[in-house]
Amino acid sequence: MRQQEKERALHPVPQPVEKMDPKEAAAEWTTVRLQLDILRCGRCNGRLTPPVYDYQFEKGFVTCRECQKILEPSSSNRNHGLETVMESLSIPCPHSAHGCNEYVPYLRSSIANHEKDCHYAPRPCFVKVCPFEAPNGALQVEHLTEKHRFTIYNFSYDVPLRVFMRRAEPLLVLKASDDGVHFVLLNSFDKYSDHNFSVVSCSQYRPSKEMFCKLTATSDEGMELSLDAPVKEWNGFFGTQVSLAVPGYFYGEDGKLDLEIHIYVED
Repeated sequence: MRQQEKERALHPVPQPVEKMDPKEAAAEWTTVRLQLDILRCGRCNGRLTPPVYDYQFEKGFVTCRECQKILEPSSSNRNHGLETVMESLSIPCPHSAHGCNEYVPYLRSSIANHEKDCHYAPRPCFVKVCPFEAPNGALQVEHLTEKHRFTIYNFSYDVPLRVFMRRAEPLLVLKASDDGVHFVLLNSFDKYSDHNFSVVSCSQYRPSKEMFCKLTATSDEGMELSLDAPVKEWNGFFGTQVSLAVPGYFYGEDGKLDLEIHIYVED
């Protein structure tokens, strides 16, 4: 073993070099701390993007294009130096306080795209009237069970779970005994229309395999409605693109719906 270690030290294995844009490879880079407040318009306090102007009347400050039109144009000049800094600037994800370590270009739309899709973005509570927000599904489930007193239904993958859901019940919390992953069955009900049921994942990590859920609603008369669709991660919206629409007359005289939930993992 020691001889092998000596051989590796004398003849190290070359590591693959990440390809870079030729312009970036030729440039000199450094990491600096920058107070982002200086990248705001001195008049409207909006976030600056090119073109940027120096307003020199009395006490000089930097302005955005719209404010430059309102102020005296002859007293302002383009600040190309600051624009160049902006073009090379990358900033931490707005959700870095919640654990995201990504950096995104300051000027590109990727900031908005990343912020929207970021796994650490705070999501609103499943209970619409509640102001609570949490950056991941695990905290959402903890909040639902501790604050709102929702019961957790335990189930196993590939084994259907039968539940009875009340008309005004907004959701059910489900926990897989196999791996501890939590799911939420959403009831996006509307008293003037059908009830729309969908299942979302509330895990802190992205599963390596895609999961599916088959929902089956059965009326007292024996009529059935079913939906088989992929399970998506909770993204902050109340409802998903695919849901099972169940008419109100499927509910029994006791005001409950007979619903079977079958969650399984793709092989």
